[in-house]
Amino acid sequence: MVKEYKAPKAINLLMTRLSRFGVGSSVELITTGRSTGRQRSVPVSPITVEGIEYLVAPYGAVGWVENARADPTAVLRKGRTFRHVDLVEVTAEAAQVVAAYYERERYPRPYMDLPDEPTLADFEEASGQFPVFQIQD
Repeated sequence: MVKEYKAPKAINLLMTRLSRFGVGSSVELITTGRSTGRQRSVPVSPITVEGIEYLVAPYGAVGWVENARADPTAVLRKGRTFRHVDLVEVTAEAAQVVAAYYERERYPRPYMDLPDEPTLADFEEASGQFPVFQIQD
């Protein structure tokens, strides 16, 4: 089970601002709110596995995940660069992608409820808890 994580608004705001200025590895994900229809933004860290770019939701089905499921069109912003993309949820390769994400990103690890040194089997067992989206231009 995914442990609940609530990022302080100040952290999300800081990471979003940094991605707007092109600083760091994060990008700003802009989705359409499923209830309001208004634009919503959140910092995310895309990962490339075998030449394919993905987004992983290490905190489970959070707001941006539900928005992407309702409307898969989104914008990725890094500095002055805007990419209009489609987010396609994947399941077959999810465990491999989550494993790569886990290896690269240290910050969300405590919230992912996995063993200290998880195996691919651990990721396969838990992959349904961490939605994965392929980024398509």
